[in-house]
Amino acid sequence: MEWQELSWDRWTESHVSSWLRFIGTEEAHIKTLEEEKVTGPDLATLHREFFSNTVGMNSVQIEHLLRKREELLKSGQEPKLSSQEASDEAEQSSIPTACSDSWTSSVEALSFCEYRKFDQNEKDCRYVKHKVLPPETGTDNMLVPCHEYKSLENAHKLDSKLLKVKVAMEVLRFACACMNMRANGTIHFGIMDKVKGSHKHGEIIGIPIRNQEDFVDALDYIEKCFKGSNQQTDARSCIRNPRFIEVLDKETPEKTWVIEYDVVPKATTVKGKIYSVGVPRPTDKDKVKCEEKVPYYRAGANTKRVTDDDLVEFIQGLREKDQQREEAEASSHETPLDFREDQKRKLRILLTCGKTHMDNSLRYIVVTSKIQPEHLDSIDFLVNMNLFCVFDFDPDSKTSGFCGTYRKQKAVNLHFLKDYAGDDRLESSDFIKSLQLFEKTSWIFSNGRSDFPGGEQPCDETTWIRTRKKKLKRAVSVICNDILPRHSFVVLFLLTSDVEQPLVETFHEFYAEMNGHDFLTVISESKDNFKRFSSLAQVSCPISALKEISVEMPLSHVDASVQSIQLSKNQPTRKLPVFSGGLCFLKSVDEAMLDSLEIISVDQCNETKLEIMSEDEIQQTESYFYQGGKIDWLNFWLADKRKCGDIIKRDAYREASTILDNIAHRTKAKRPIESVSIYHQPGSGGSTVARQILWGWRNKVRCAVVKQGKEITTVCEHAVKLREHDENDKSSCLPVLLLLENHNADSIDELRGQLGNVIATKKISASTLCFILLICSRSNDPEKMCRASPSQTVAVTHKLSDAEKPLFSEKLEQLKLQNQTDFILTFVLMSEEFKPSYVEDFVKNLLVKTDHSSLTTRLIRFVALLNSYVDDSYISVSHCEASLGITAYVDSAQYQAFVEGLSDEARLLLIHLKQSSTHIQSIRIIHPLVAKEILRQLSAHVPLNDIAMDLITDKVLINHRFDQVTFLKFIKDFFIRRNKKSRGDLADTAFSPFIEHVKACNCDGDCDCNVQKAVDLMKAAFIALGKDAYVAQQLARLLYIHFRFKEALEWAEEAKSLLPHDTFVLDTVGQVYKWWFYCLFDTLEVEEPSPEMGIEIISIALKGMSAFRVSERTPTKENVTINSSYYGEVDVGCRLLKFLSGVDVFSNSTGKSELMRYLLTDHIPADVKTPWQKFHQQLKGLQKNLSHALEYISEDLSYFQTDISEEDEEFDARDPEQLYNPRKWLTRKSAAYAKFFCIMPEDGDEAAEGNSDDLASASEELSPFQRQMRTHRLGGGNVTSILNLHYDKKPHNAGNKLETIINMYQQNLIWKDLDPAELANFIFCQIALNCILPGSSKLMSLQQLQDLSKRFISRGRSMSSASALFLLSLLFWPETSNELSSADAKILSLAIDDLQKLWELKIHRMTPRKSRTATHFYLAKARGLNKIVHKSAIEKHIEGTLSERNLKWRGGEVWKTKEAKQLLKRVEGWTENGNLFVKVGGDRRIRVIPRHSSSLPNGNENVTFYLGFSFDGVGAFDIRVTE
Repeated sequence: MEWQELSWDRWTESHVSSWLRFIGTEEAHIKTLEEEKVTGPDLATLHREFFSNTVGMNSVQIEHLLRKREELLKSGQEPKLSSQEASDEAEQSSIPTACSDSWTSSVEALSFCEYRKFDQNEKDCRYVKHKVLPPETGTDNMLVPCHEYKSLENAHKLDSKLLKVKVAMEVLRFACACMNMRANGTIHFGIMDKVKGSHKHGEIIGIPIRNQEDFVDALDYIEKCFKGSNQQTDARSCIRNPRFIEVLDKETPEKTWVIEYDVVPKATTVKGKIYSVGVPRPTDKDKVKCEEKVPYYRAGANTKRVTDDDLVEFIQGLREKDQQREEAEASSHETPLDFREDQKRKLRILLTCGKTHMDNSLRYIVVTSKIQPEHLDSIDFLVNMNLFCVFDFDPDSKTSGFCGTYRKQKAVNLHFLKDYAGDDRLESSDFIKSLQLFEKTSWIFSNGRSDFPGGEQPCDETTWIRTRKKKLKRAVSVICNDILPRHSFVVLFLLTSDVEQPLVETFHEFYAEMNGHDFLTVISESKDNFKRFSSLAQVSCPISALKEISVEMPLSHVDASVQSIQLSKNQPTRKLPVFSGGLCFLKSVDEAMLDSLEIISVDQCNETKLEIMSEDEIQQTESYFYQGGKIDWLNFWLADKRKCGDIIKRDAYREASTILDNIAHRTKAKRPIESVSIYHQPGSGGSTVARQILWGWRNKVRCAVVKQGKEITTVCEHAVKLREHDENDKSSCLPVLLLLENHNADSIDELRGQLGNVIATKKISASTLCFILLICSRSNDPEKMCRASPSQTVAVTHKLSDAEKPLFSEKLEQLKLQNQTDFILTFVLMSEEFKPSYVEDFVKNLLVKTDHSSLTTRLIRFVALLNSYVDDSYISVSHCEASLGITAYVDSAQYQAFVEGLSDEARLLLIHLKQSSTHIQSIRIIHPLVAKEILRQLSAHVPLNDIAMDLITDKVLINHRFDQVTFLKFIKDFFIRRNKKSRGDLADTAFSPFIEHVKACNCDGDCDCNVQKAVDLMKAAFIALGKDAYVAQQLARLLYIHFRFKEALEWAEEAKSLLPHDTFVLDTVGQVYKWWFYCLFDTLEVEEPSPEMGIEIISIALKGMSAFRVSERTPTKENVTINSSYYGEVDVGCRLLKFLSGVDVFSNSTGKSELMRYLLTDHIPADVKTPWQKFHQQLKGLQKNLSHALEYISEDLSYFQTDISEEDEEFDARDPEQLYNPRKWLTRKSAAYAKFFCIMPEDGDEAAEGNSDDLASASEELSPFQRQMRTHRLGGGNVTSILNLHYDKKPHNAGNKLETIINMYQQNLIWKDLDPAELANFIFCQIALNCILPGSSKLMSLQQLQDLSKRFISRGRSMSSASALFLLSLLFWPETSNELSSADAKILSLAIDDLQKLWELKIHRMTPRKSRTATHFYLAKARGLNKIVHKSAIEKHIEGTLSERNLKWRGGEVWKTKEAKQLLKRVEGWTENGNLFVKVGGDRRIRVIPRHSSSLPNGNENVTFYLGFSFDGVGAFDIRVTE
């Protein structure tokens, strides 16, 4: 049959397609709907989001389709429903949807509701406006009432008298008919009795009532209108007084009512009688006249008069009616069969969504008013539920109610509704973090708190509606749409006291946001509570649906019933080992306060009820791990209980355990904080090894996992509390084993430092082991990382040792007996050591039947792409459902779980991530190597760049609201995050591995083709990520590296417009010009170009330097140690000098002198005057700009340690030498810069080393400027270069250079004529020479240097440079505290104060990690100039790899070495109010900075320490309290 011949509810997919073609829908959209198998009933319920996101229609097409659908649904092709079908359909269609369509289908309009119970006074009965009562009925059954409707739509406006007449006329006629028919009946006023306008027959409209007595008094017409006193008495007996039922209407505050009269003609009253009534009618003279008294009867749904012709027959039939009435009344008194449903089973199904027991797969939201004191003993089931939040309407809950009782066992965060209606600018992840959601139950006091002084006081219902309802709406919306995924939580309404409107409003909001009553549960202590609740809640949800989700049961029964199905029993305490060898208790409340740690107790998992777990569940738990899921503590517990197989202990486990044994069982610990590192290839089981270690050690030490994203200060605080919990002697506690998984090196170092500070503060012996850091990190070359520090590092790889192979083979055979091999794929691959050929064949076999055009395959491509290039990436199930077109707005009976909708191949390749620590349900490929192979094979059908382009242009995925921040972060990392060897990657990359791959793809030898593909992808990513400035910056880099400079400049400027104050972005503008200049310079075809040929080159170079200076003047970001633009300016400036020296004007024998005159004086050579007229001013400032940039870099390197953070590496455009060895780069560049400004033999370095006397003899003829340039060339032009000479592998050469520099300053030199910076450099050279060649004849005495340095003493408000102040602190520090004169003590004190002021200005925008100070010198025991010892003198005695040496510095082992003790002097001082002081020169005291910020002892103590000299002042190391 054609679609025209059927009602739309009977249409199949083909009928829908035919109709879509008929209305002009595009064929592509029709095909999509065919693939989705949309039928007629489906078409009627689909919403706007589906047509937009899944079908891909634009707004105009959607409006056209919706309008045509509306016309269809209103046309004659409507489904013909039975009353029951109509009722069911109405209840389904009454569920609010998220669409904003204006159309209303006929099905939606038929939103039926139930009658009030007949002849009963239900005080909590209410009707809802616009809902529809069933059609008017006849007298099919004597006891089932017939119904008649009267709208009184206009009549209710009549005056009192006429209104009584109108009501009496309708009531008496209807009552007479019911009495004659011997049938119960109800006549309703305020109900539409016909179709009129938009109103439907039976629709509840309600009428306003001026005076209820009018409806009562209307019955007084009985005596006037019924025939005879007997009939009047019977009428009074049968007609009940009116019932007034409130009509609920959200749209208006005006109250309206439905008025109902019940008629109950008892057999004993009406038997053998016929009744006649003369209904009243108003007359013209404002009087009431009763019509002729005649009998009435019910004919179907109508009330009709018994005609004279039919009267005899009607009377004869009364005997049969009387008999039927008597029989009906008799049968109604029989005891009905008890069909009471199983409330416990219903409760289980509602709370677990159909599972056999309750686990942590669902979260729960509780909504409750006051819980009575007698019920507070029955809430244990709630304590053990996975509660996300509680909407509590009891203002006294914290002091004497539910909250106070709950808090005795579990920790909570106390919130108000306003906390959820906060800053809209916060991302959902930041919002979750700010409220600590998922860490502790959020207790939302929804009507204020009586014990809270902050203004959130309780209020009455009316005030609540006015002031707090909007906040409630916002809170519910945020939870349902931004925080918790659909179908991941159940909302539980507890009705244990009188139901009030605010609680019902909460139900309305959840019902609307969750698109229906699924996942809602109502538990009521009494029928009355439920009746009142349902009468108010029916505005949103039909009564019949409310009954489906409600359980009426005493709370004590609920408590027992729910606890019987909970997988875990309530465990208020857990056990931890103690130093004495016993155990102690850790309360759940106390544990929750340590929320940065996941604590592993001795009795971990013992709360699990094994009797509830089925064999299938145990097997699924095991299979999930062997399929590739992360191991859970339950896996170890089940293995220990012999409920599943043992978990293989790899060689790395035994190696790590041996290292731990050696650390833990030493009589005296080497250091209080030890570390063991596990480096593992992705997917090789490193995380499992780490957790196995914690599980095995949980009885010996206290174990915990450090959670991701927690502040290091918080982690430190919690780790210390865990160590000291329930121990009497805080210095004798078991060590804490902390697992840090995939934390960056910076945060690990910071944690180690802060823990060390606490240990020092608490005066715990350095030989007491306090903490062991188990560091588990991903690496593509773990064996290389292991070699860097072999004594404390183990490697885990995919390759199995000879000892491991039989273990894996045996385990595989066991698993094959228990499971289908398909569902332990990762373990199968592991057993084969992930051999490339095996992985290839495995993937090929799985993909052989793949439909490459299907949405599922497309999704697999996306997941494989992200998993291949972004560590720990996943796609949320919510995103997957959106991509596959699985709507979240369907009834539970129709809901198709995401996993069930996948193909068989997809189910095997994708694993559902189950992490209790996160609320996100997500998927990834079972293993990274499998993901890479899938991508390789699938890219044969769809090229890699096309897959990526499809992903980032998919608006459904990009714009999907839920978990959007995380998804977009993965996309951003995919395009920006580079490979770094420092992170364990095999090689450094200039761009993200994906962009590098696209550039390297085979494109028939056309490299530009590949670059263009990469450029197109970056442009698309820029749009997809909301015009991300860093993507624009990376795109500019991509373009300038491939010599597309004009495009690169456009994108660099675009990034600049988006982040105008970001130094990395601003630096990129300079980098474009730098590369452009280099390209022009390198491609010059003429060796000695003319000035005219150099115009473009000079212009580009100067623009680059100008751009770098713009970046330099920008305030530095807080996560940047040094502005890298200074490096760029130096690079361009030095290369520009090289170019200028090659221009034909300056390339002859006198050219260098001519160039120097041009650059340093007002002189302008005639040949360049006109061509370079735009550049003269800038070129003449070139030397000063370069000098300033070099000095800035030197100063910065003097202040800070040179290591760079991971986040800086992503955007820093500096060369590797600038990044990782900047001091060496600075020395080289300083020499290159000086070369162009001084006259010196080209073999100057050799001369410096072998013939310094010749250079020295000529020094008298040097100008100050020439002397400065020569010192630059020899490495003495700035502080950093001088200090770097300490690390010269040939100390003799370094000493010769320093002597040559010193020789340039003749004895008859007038020192006051020296520039302060040059004088500082000279003194630094003296100090360095004394450290490198202490016996040199060129050395001056300490006193001489002190006298020279007094020139640095500032006058007035001016402050000397940091270098000068540093020298004053270094030279004037006394060998003993009493030997310093008062004047010298003042010099020293002021210098250190000024140093600290400059330091604070320098670091005010930097994080502590970025501002780690470099200590250059230490105070030694020797006298004179020998009291100053450079750091290198200590470092040369430290053994081990670089990692091990760094660990010894951080752990303080350096100060315990024999060499340090012999060389360095311990200084005496004291602590006061948290500060450290030293007294010098009598009574003057100087503040010393502890190099571990919290390492000072508590209280006021005398201490000793080693003294270090830095550019922030003087620092204290190895602080010890004087006994």
